[in-house]
Amino acid sequence: MPPKLTAFHSKVNVQRQVEIPMLDRINLTADIYRPKNVDTPLPVLLMRLPYGRAIASTCTYAHPSWYASQGYIVVIQDVRGCGTSEGEFYPFRNEYADGFDTVEWCAKELEGSSGKVGMYGFSYQGVTQFQAAVQQPKGLVTICPSMATADLYHGWFYFGGALCLDFVLGWALQLAQNRAWYLKQEPQATNLFEAQKQISKWLATSPLNEIELFKNEAFGDFGEFFFDWIGNQKADDEYWQKLNPLGYFDRYDLPALHIAGWADIFIEATINTYHQAKASTQKPQHLIVAPWQHLPWLPTVGEIDFGEAAVSHIDQLQVDWFDFWLKGIENGICDRAPVQLFLMGKNHWIDLPEFPKDTSTKKLYLSSQKQLSDQLPIINYQLPDIYVYDPRNPNPVNAYGFYDQRNVHQRWDVLVYQSVELEQEIAIAGIPEVVLYAATTAPDTDWVIKLIDIYPDGKQMLVSMGVLRAKFRKSFTESEWIEPDVVNEYRIKLRPTCQNFAQGQRIGVAIASSAFPMIERHSNTQKLPSEATVSDLVESTQQIFFGAEYPSHLQLPIK
Repeated sequence: MPPKLTAFHSKVNVQRQVEIPMLDRINLTADIYRPKNVDTPLPVLLMRLPYGRAIASTCTYAHPSWYASQGYIVVIQDVRGCGTSEGEFYPFRNEYADGFDTVEWCAKELEGSSGKVGMYGFSYQGVTQFQAAVQQPKGLVTICPSMATADLYHGWFYFGGALCLDFVLGWALQLAQNRAWYLKQEPQATNLFEAQKQISKWLATSPLNEIELFKNEAFGDFGEFFFDWIGNQKADDEYWQKLNPLGYFDRYDLPALHIAGWADIFIEATINTYHQAKASTQKPQHLIVAPWQHLPWLPTVGEIDFGEAAVSHIDQLQVDWFDFWLKGIENGICDRAPVQLFLMGKNHWIDLPEFPKDTSTKKLYLSSQKQLSDQLPIINYQLPDIYVYDPRNPNPVNAYGFYDQRNVHQRWDVLVYQSVELEQEIAIAGIPEVVLYAATTAPDTDWVIKLIDIYPDGKQMLVSMGVLRAKFRKSFTESEWIEPDVVNEYRIKLRPTCQNFAQGQRIGVAIASSAFPMIERHSNTQKLPSEATVSDLVESTQQIFFGAEYPSHLQLPIK
């Protein structure tokens, strides 16, 4: 007997736990929302997620019943091995085939479907859209991926070749606990739930590849994929090539509305994927970037209230997008500027034809007395600034976002350079970059760069951040060790941003060799950080050079 159609509220009915058959005879389950008293065929909006159908991304979007009330059949599906869906869960591995089968079922088999399908959702739910899209299922017309990527290595699991530790470990733990919870398996579900409350303990574990959290009987083996994530540390590893939709983007050919957040940890990955999508198809690719963190999408982000302009209108925007592409309603959505960016500091929206656009660049050079100067250094050689990085006591980091950095910069192992007070405001939009000339006593180490907005009262507000593992300075696929105490050039791209630096404030650059636990601590050896024990950790002396011979500088993309 099929699931009963019940009244969700006055405008929408719902069928719960509908079985959708996959080609390999595994059944995945979905909740299906329908507007009441509609007899004509309707387009389908599909979301596929591992977190449970009830959640349905409501931490960022309106409830699926709202989308159904706008004249759509909404399908919220548990991915394989999650919720009540059958099969084994492994992040992203089954989403190509399952996404294809589900879209075709929605287009051809779902009662009341018009045959046209759109997909929406953020984070994991955004990646599943790209994985389905490159399979080219019949009926898939458009997608709306938010804070998502088609390249899981760059800017998702790894930043500049360094593991994004707090996200990777925390997410693996969340997924493992979810799986144990779905299966009602005890004591593992309870033990993993308690472990989530002690995340700082597990983040400090050395070595990571022996962490008992994912291979101990008390916790179960629900998170074994964590060891694959930390064990494949090069961009061209076969592991990433199989999971990444980017490797199949020769088959990507859909219009898409890409949504991102300046304070989202995946901003670099989202923007990179938007560029790859534009290069892969002539179909419209629109980009919306608000100031938000990964979640929730609220006007106050970190320590800054961006005001009424930062209130989310994404739900209505997505409905307008779907109305055009799935219903043929001429509502002007595609006549809008293809790129709409929130300019922080001015707290309003700007329209651009592309992002980043070709623009002028402002250079600020590192100089003595911890200054940033807009003048090219004249003195040929100056003594370098020096700090010592000890991985036993790594420089800590705030959550990524608009937070005052002073509390983590009052240390010996971070250098902060700042400009003079600005005589006039400077607005930037694009990807800042630091060209750094540096030497280290280690065969490998990390460089962490922050772009900060320094207020008259001394507050150091984070604007953007970049990381580069030294051995990947030339290529993320071919590593090369460092010769100790030899000066090398490092080109460190920061995360995309759109920021106005006000008159009277200063532009700052902070340089360190750790940002723990945002990225894994580097042992300063040739050993993989995930394999290093505490006894393997080595101090490194870091030299930052400037002057005419070694003109370390910040490059700002002027709006």
